Amino acid sequence: MWQPPRVSIRHVILDMARSVIFLSTPTSATGSQLRAINAIARRQYRREKWLETFHENRRLKDLMHESPPEHDALILHNTPQYFNHNMNFANYRFILNARDPRDLICNQFHWQFSHPNHHETAEEKQRRHELAAKEGIDAFALRYDNRQMLKGFFEAARRIAPPDRIFTGYAMYCLHFDEVIARISEFLGVAPSDWGRKQRQAIARENAGGATANPNWVGHPLSGADTAPGRHKVELQPETIRVLNKRYAWFLDFLRRMDDPRVAHTYD
Repeated sequence: MWQPPRVSIRHVILDMARSVIFLSTPTSATGSQLRAINAIARRQYRREKWLETFHENRRLKDLMHESPPEHDALILHNTPQYFNHNMNFANYRFILNARDPRDLICNQFHWQFSHPNHHETAEEKQRRHELAAKEGIDAFALRYDNRQMLKGFFEAARRIAPPDRIFTGYAMYCLHFDEVIARISEFLGVAPSDWGRKQRQAIARENAGGATANPNWVGHPLSGADTAPGRHKVELQPETIRVLNKRYAWFLDFLRRMDDPRVAHTYD
């Protein structure tokens, strides 16, 4: 009687692709990049909403002890302060995205007025809005300290073997979109010639040059979004910028070294 061929577990595992973790700082065109990556990779990887379950259950700190699925998944991780540094990094590949921390904190201020927080009451929301308006962007930027979150990103990035990662970056994504898309495609082993029409359309919609025409652009539901690096130079006072330059000097230096030389000046 015919018997199906025996396939060893080892052979099956070797045929699986390592999962890809999209590790990003928040408010860094994260949703747009994720949509573009997903459009490129959707035939090779499934979009695993692993992080979202921790958000929904208010268990973010548990992320520090959990590891995402290791095979065939595309996973968002935009809370690097809760990244599990004890997991086996070699079991994953990484697309790294980070933003100038001075611009990042400007976004965080504006999002005090528009970003939803489903775990607060209407009264708490109103109080938060009033306090942020009274405080103002400069005082907020000086008080709101992102060093722990940035340290989580930095510590994870430095432990990933170079062949297992690429750095996309908010500045390159906004200013050199087509090249970032090409790099992601090459990293995922997907030839642009293999994209279907719907894939091409989905990717093209994420170009920052036409963001306002994109119905998925975060600036539609959430006011205060932007589409280019450098907003801190317009929105913050010079003295505030000097304090932030000193506070985040180590991370700005990291970004200059990690990012493309063409956008290094944005971190000055």
